[in-house]
Amino acid sequence: MLIYRPDKFEGAFRALDGASLWAYLQEEKTILRMETATYLGRPAIEPLSPDLLDRFGSRVAHHQKKQMIGHMTRQVLEARGFRLDRSGVRIKRPGNIFFSGSRYRHPDQ
Repeated sequence: MLIYRPDKFEGAFRALDGASLWAYLQEEKTILRMETATYLGRPAIEPLSPDLLDRFGSRVAHHQKKQMIGHMTRQVLEARGFRLDRSGVRIKRPGNIFFSGSRYRHPDQ
């Protein structure tokens, strides 16, 4: 299991039970969702919104918590060889807690 480097999100990590969130982001089904979104050219966090709300409640919808989730997602995907393609990609899906997210590229692309 990877070790999360919270940097500026140390407070949010403690306040949100960041260890559980970090473990969730490393689950096989979560990684599959992020990689599928990446394959489709969408932000990796886009498909995670419903599951995050089910598991962690509305507290994940706070701005700093969402930023931390993006920070965690980047560390998970970079550890798998993905690289950042573009930040700030708009997410227009109704009900999604994220307004924008980062898009990644597979190392073979």
